[in-house]
Amino acid sequence: MKKIITAVLTATLLVSAAPVSIAADSNPYGTPAVDPAGPNEIIFTVSKSGRKVEFTMARLLKMKSTTISIYEPFIKKRQKFTVVPMKNFFALAAISGKDKVITTALNDYSYTNTASKFVGAGAYIAVARDGQPIPYNQGGPIRIVFSDKSKWAKNLDAWNWSLASISVK
Repeated sequence: MKKIITAVLTATLLVSAAPVSIAADSNPYGTPAVDPAGPNEIIFTVSKSGRKVEFTMARLLKMKSTTISIYEPFIKKRQKFTVVPMKNFFALAAISGKDKVITTALNDYSYTNTASKFVGAGAYIAVARDGQPIPYNQGGPIRIVFSDKSKWAKNLDAWNWSLASISVK
């Protein structure tokens, strides 16, 4: 399944740093639908020095979350995301401060920065949009987002879509 998703997302995510102009009734991310992951399929991993924490969507949805309304810069539209602070995932894998964190998408796009900078920017892992699962072909099933007040709200490189893993370099 990952190969199919990777192929579909590659075109979408390669242009993720540029805002997308859309028609009201089309997919704003420009790709065809992709079936969601199975209920027991691992969709996300967080790791450091041999410690690996794996997540299914069900496990992600059981985590303490909140809903934030943000201006989504790629489609130029306000949206509500159900989010878990990224620092919560760091804690589960003992990631801290000066650790160099690599966030990697399903299409292998990656962004690297220190854990403290992600925490300082108020990074979140979005697990739903408008109360619904985020489709793969729309940057899901999970992604990194930032509040409008974050210093990284306009740092589009850090907004990693279709997030597959977080690891320490």
